[in-house]
Amino acid sequence: MAVIQEYVSAYHSYANCKPEGGSDPVSIGRMAGIFDLLYTLCKVRGYKVIMRFFPHGVVDVEPVFGTLWLHSTQLAKSTWTTRYILLIWLSLLAMIPFDIDSIDSGVSNLPALESMEGSIETSLIVRWIELGKFYLHRPACEMEGAAVMLSRLLSRKDTATRLQPSFIQWAVDSIYDATTSSHIESARSNGLSVAAVLKINGALRVLCHLFAVIDSVDALRPQMASLMELFQLDVFENHSVTRKLVTKATQRLAMLVLPPVSATSIAHSQIRKSVRANLASKDQILQPGMSSAALDNGSEIGVDESAEISEEVEVFIGILLQKLQDKDTIVRWSAAKGIGRVSERLPLPLAQEIVGAAAEILKEQTLASSDGNPVDVSMTSEFAWHGSLLALAEMSRKGLISPQALEDIVPWIVRGLSYEIQRGDYSVGSNVRDAACYVMWAFARMPNPEIRRVFSAMCAQMSTALVSVAVFDREPNVRRAASAAFQEHVGRHSLFPHGISVLQAADFFSVGNMRNAFVVASRKIAEFEEYRESLLQHLCTNTIYHWDAKTRELAAVALFELAPLATEYVAERLLADIVGTKDILLKVSNTASPFLAVRHGAIIAAGVIAETLASHLLKDEKLTKMIISVTDSIPARYLDDFGASLTLEALTAFIGSLSRSGWTMVNNNAQQKYFDFFVQAFTTCREVDNVVLNFEAFVDAYGVSEQQHDDIITHRISSDTSATFTLGIFGSDNKFNSESAKAVSALLNGLLDHTIDNRGDVGSWVRKQCLVSLAGLFESDSLLLSRLSDDRDLVLRLLGRALQSATEKIDKLRAAAGYLLEIVLHAQKLEGLDRHICLCIDELRRVIPPANANLGKEDA
Repeated sequence: MAVIQEYVSAYHSYANCKPEGGSDPVSIGRMAGIFDLLYTLCKVRGYKVIMRFFPHGVVDVEPVFGTLWLHSTQLAKSTWTTRYILLIWLSLLAMIPFDIDSIDSGVSNLPALESMEGSIETSLIVRWIELGKFYLHRPACEMEGAAVMLSRLLSRKDTATRLQPSFIQWAVDSIYDATTSSHIESARSNGLSVAAVLKINGALRVLCHLFAVIDSVDALRPQMASLMELFQLDVFENHSVTRKLVTKATQRLAMLVLPPVSATSIAHSQIRKSVRANLASKDQILQPGMSSAALDNGSEIGVDESAEISEEVEVFIGILLQKLQDKDTIVRWSAAKGIGRVSERLPLPLAQEIVGAAAEILKEQTLASSDGNPVDVSMTSEFAWHGSLLALAEMSRKGLISPQALEDIVPWIVRGLSYEIQRGDYSVGSNVRDAACYVMWAFARMPNPEIRRVFSAMCAQMSTALVSVAVFDREPNVRRAASAAFQEHVGRHSLFPHGISVLQAADFFSVGNMRNAFVVASRKIAEFEEYRESLLQHLCTNTIYHWDAKTRELAAVALFELAPLATEYVAERLLADIVGTKDILLKVSNTASPFLAVRHGAIIAAGVIAETLASHLLKDEKLTKMIISVTDSIPARYLDDFGASLTLEALTAFIGSLSRSGWTMVNNNAQQKYFDFFVQAFTTCREVDNVVLNFEAFVDAYGVSEQQHDDIITHRISSDTSATFTLGIFGSDNKFNSESAKAVSALLNGLLDHTIDNRGDVGSWVRKQCLVSLAGLFESDSLLLSRLSDDRDLVLRLLGRALQSATEKIDKLRAAAGYLLEIVLHAQKLEGLDRHICLCIDELRRVIPPANANLGKEDA
């Protein structure tokens, strides 16, 4: 920080000297650079840290003030960073321990500012205040610097009584003027004008800073009614920063009205109780249900519970509770912090009433069970849940939630950990889940020793919920927040089973990677019986039906890893939920659900269970019929309308799972139905890599008929990537070598595909897969080229188009063509070939040596 002192001193020397005709000791450009550097440091470390290194003597006041005044009259020639740093510097100089009138030398030759009307007093303090008012209407950092400067200036002993009330009245009048008369037309049409918003924000910002430093509320009594009315105006609804400032001013005014909290606050008292409980002898340790008052030795709480709370505080608390449901996060977060701070200064019974009011927000429009636990939150507002959870977290940290209230709140927090509502093709609720993790983290830090009894009874519910979110949530910040909350409980209470071992598998860094969290971390944690069923339950009831297709597919991979660990539970409980009839109104199973995400997730989950638990399921006729019925229950319209691609991908994955695990066909119609699903998938799906792999498993397990083979060869499916993949698979089956000529001809036609559409150069995909499939055909049969010799034109087309592809501009195409040429030229047996073709191949062999050839420098 020594460099700051050096730069500020350099400018300080310039500000003190008044050259007459000579060159400035510090150029304007150099001054701007100095202030840019200081602003960068303020942005990194905060102005409160940096300003401590500024010169702050009495001799600095007028030079700095005069410099800022001159910069204010020439805004076009100065930079905003210069003005901001000077404002921060003046806020430090405003704290000098001398009467400002005593250091006023009567500077009278300063030009007037644009905002000043008529003549004003020439005293330093009046000009200082007018300068601050001028910058309150400026945007961004200048407004903040002016608010800090004015709050410190007006909180001095020599200005508080004389100037503070009139300034507060000016701020209130400015807000009313901006919201009523001068901007009424703009407010009716498009909302407040930009100038009005700046004026309101500046006044509110300085009021926020003033309320934080004012010692007594007596100076605000004349304006209290106006302030209460002002904070409830609806004109600010379209301006989030203004609503945040209103919320901030409300909480600070409420804290100003309430008596301050002494060192023996609620939290401090509970900490003392906890320490005494830990140090007490065994016969004094708290038993379940026993009060902790005996261990407190009658110590008094810092808040007088018999004190009367004014009506103004009730109004302010009502405003803050309303702001918890605001549509902007910055407003809800400010309101939550305000609720916690105000509640800390209230008597404990009143504070617990606010806890109940915040918890009631969670229950609005929520369908709850007979025991009061949440069931359906689809009609709730994510804004209300987020704000309520933040408020509960803040009050938890301050020890304001009683054990009885905690027992009622925990089930709602656990429900908040999985809160997600789909809105079209996206979902909302990640901020709610993050806030629920914050509440869980705050629970671990509650100072009340009686809380441990509640945690002992509910640790299973809390730990399993946190672990499930830590490994199976889609958002990395939520997974990390859940891991941090779990770690906090393990470190402070040690009630969660296998806490250290679980943390080693799901620490902050391990859960950052989604695939690692889903597959690796979950598998390690599922080895502990306490978490196994809850992980599978969360996976099969939430994650597998997620709105994001990639998340559903990753959930299927995780289910593949976890299902063998709990065979009975998956087969008897979860499979029935996935395949059985779940929708009471529609009377359909999840695999035939009208909702695409549910249908897709249920089908791939059923396939994974059928593959991993095949030996168990095949022993039970009921479970076997349940698996086989998956493909029969899907209406035909789901294979043609919107989402058909995902449904067909899921069906082919399901069939591939049956094929790999040895499930037998019920009849020949089932085999044909499965084949038709693949044909539809090849013509519908854009990404066919997994479809082809599953089709290969299907061919190996159940085979295909001559007619089905002809359907592929004769282009019943379109000649695109899926066709070339499929032809490659058929090429490995010697049963169809008699049709190889047709397959080779079809693939050579694919090498001429140069289609371009909205997806890009899709023809290059087809050409590449044609080359790969041709290589597979010739690699599987070393005599294929000889068998094709009857058709001389076909062989020549093969060589010509392979060479043409080897000169493509795309690297992967050239590599695939080179591999094909290597196989054709060096791996095929030249028996019975036409003499002309043999000569061509010999010439090509001389030019294109095999990959393992040892070439000299000249040949290379």
